[in-house]
Amino acid sequence: MFLRNMQMMSVLPVLFLFSSVSAQCLTANDSPMTGNPAAKTALPAADFHFALDTLKKMVTIEPKDNVFYSPHSLHQALSLVYFGARGNTEESLKKVLHLQNLSKVDVQRYYAFDNLNRLAAQENGSTDYEYESLNRLWISDTRKVRECMLDFFSDSLEKTDFHTNPEGVRENINQWVSNVTRGHIRDLLPAGSISVDTDLVLANAVYFKGLWRSRFDPANSKKDLFYSSGSQNSVVTFMHQKGTFNHLISELLGAHILELPYKGENISMFVLLPPFATARSANSDDHDGVRQMIEHISTEEGAAELQDILHYGVPPRDVEVYLPKFTMEKELPVHTLLSALGAGHLVTPNMADLRGFLEEGERPLHLGDAVHRARIEVTEEGTTAAAATALFTFRSGRPLQPAVFNANHPFVYLIFDKQRNSILFSGIYRSPNLPKNTAETSA
Repeated sequence: MFLRNMQMMSVLPVLFLFSSVSAQCLTANDSPMTGNPAAKTALPAADFHFALDTLKKMVTIEPKDNVFYSPHSLHQALSLVYFGARGNTEESLKKVLHLQNLSKVDVQRYYAFDNLNRLAAQENGSTDYEYESLNRLWISDTRKVRECMLDFFSDSLEKTDFHTNPEGVRENINQWVSNVTRGHIRDLLPAGSISVDTDLVLANAVYFKGLWRSRFDPANSKKDLFYSSGSQNSVVTFMHQKGTFNHLISELLGAHILELPYKGENISMFVLLPPFATARSANSDDHDGVRQMIEHISTEEGAAELQDILHYGVPPRDVEVYLPKFTMEKELPVHTLLSALGAGHLVTPNMADLRGFLEEGERPLHLGDAVHRARIEVTEEGTTAAAATALFTFRSGRPLQPAVFNANHPFVYLIFDKQRNSILFSGIYRSPNLPKNTAETSA
């Protein structure tokens, strides 16, 4: 069990270490005199729409199970691959990552600017929460990496001897992830995932620690029924408090929406609760309230409304909140998800085209598999969440007044960073009784 703090960890790449790279490393002209003014808004929008795409696919891939992952981590990890991608791999990643109207230089410059802002914020230091994001790329020391890529990634790129001691390299990578996530993501790469034929490993990590702005009093927590999909109901511990929260009912999205901010104001958990009657139906996808709600969110109009709600918030009101206290750990089916998004070849051995990382004439460099694991704990004091991504190669009706927000049936939750306009974590909570992936926190 974690310490009594709200902590969030995820695996995200830091692609923005340099504001410029060697000429003609990424494009035919890597040093344009002027930047693309649209990039400042287009890149956060790309990250946001990728998050909605993955959530829509995941509700189909996991129609009955709980879901928890970091879409921001996935977007950043795939962006890291995108810089070295060529041919069909580059084109498919452009589409999946929503980068069609942006060049690689646009993407790289944006991340350089964002990194400077992040470092400045760290130096000015908010005591309300800690935030750190890092990435690392390990590449075989037998491969001739382009000098411009070495310059671009700097200390984030490490040449490694996979051949002599692949198991030792795997342990080093897992230790790096564990260090960044303060020990909450361990053994990300399973035994045997790194072999003498491994050429490339991409991993990324982020850590966030904070507290609810309005904590729940443990004395108010009590056990009650959670109405899971279908007929299997469970007794869980519900946290409870009365207070002033941003809350609304969106007819367009088909959801009651509650914002639970963390200290520091920039990051909040948004809970999206469909009407009780539709959320419990498990016999027909057409009547699955969670799935219907995500379908609404995924439309152009619905995405615009959700983005406004997440970024600008809604008017506050008095709300009585009931929220399950839970712990969940999930491993995302990355290959299945990427296939559903149209980029399955990226993690199919000997199919991805990553010539951009290597000198001319080098034998092809391929990604062979990917793993993403995420964990979240929601308690009276806050949220602990961790996620890690690695890619590696080898051969109801309206509430009463005051409003009552009772999350006693399946719901969607998003952890959103307002400064970056980014969904850091996404989850679907359907049931506490899934022992392989979840565990209820004791009262």
